This record gives sequence, structure tokens and C-alpha cells, in this order.
Amino acid sequence: MAISPPSDIVNDVARAADPARYQAATQKLIDGAPAAEGASFEDAVKSVAGQPLMASGADVYTLRNSLRNDAELTSAARTKKAHQEFEAYILQTFVESMLPKDAENTYGKGNAGSIWKSMMAEQIGAQISRVGGIGIAKQLLGSRSTGPSADILAPPASPSFSGKI
Repeated sequence: MAISPPSDIVNDVARAADPARYQAATQKLIDGAPAAEGASFEDAVKSVAGQPLMASGADVYTLRNSLRNDAELTSAARTKKAHQEFEAYILQTFVESMLPKDAENTYGKGNAGSIWKSMMAEQIGAQISRVGGIGIAKQLLGSRSTGPSADILAPPASPSFSGKI
């Protein structure tokens, strides 16, 4: 069974509650609200329209290098965070295996207890990782920044034959 009201219930209630206030609110919406504290978007655009886009003495190459450096810093921060999250995951596994197996009084019974235990291990691992961890993230970041490992040898050169067998 479908309901089809003859009109908009909200508007009917607003008109019935106080018709004068309803008319005043409608008129304000039609007129548009004044800008807050006299500042409008148009005023803001006009105020910056006369300003130069670049500071004096700056060139396109300086701006490009500045943007590139900012992007590299952001990338480095993301990389560090990813390594910390990886370390937190490893620590979560360690902590979860160290927590007592039959502690139903602490964690609860069944699936809820195992989920609670897992969540607690996850948080403990994350906190340990945030305060420095056990060095997994540092080791990974260090090996990543130095490039390919020095202990990986290049394939041996093919032997040269003099033609005599």
C-alpha cells in the first residue's frame, strides 16, 4: 500500500505554525543572505587580483624544485609510515602468539574472545611500532635508501676462448 500525501507535509506544518515567520524566511531566501562580516567571495577575488602570482626574484625553476622537494618529502613520509605499519603487523603476530591461550575470563569466549584478543594485539603492536619498534622498519628503510645490496654479485662474465680446444 503506497502513501501519497496531497502536499508537502513540512511546508504545511511550517505555514500552520507561524505564517508570518514562514513568509519572512521565504523572503530572506529569495533575497539571498548578506555576506558574513561584509566579506564575500567576490571581494576576496578582487583583493588578490592585483597581486603577482610569483614573488619577486622567483623563477619557474625555483618553484618547480620547491614543489618537487615537497613531493619527495611527502613520499618519504608515506614510505616511513608504510614501513612502520609493516613492523606493527609483524609485532601484532608476535604479541598475539605470546598472549595466553586459555584466558576466557579476560578476553571472552568463542569468536568474540578471539577477535578481542586479536584487536588488542594489533593495538599493542601499533604502539610499539610508533615508539620505535624493534628496528624492522629502520632496517628496511636503511636497506631501501642505500639501493641494491652490495652482496648481490653481478653474473659472471662469459669465459673467453682462444679457439684452441
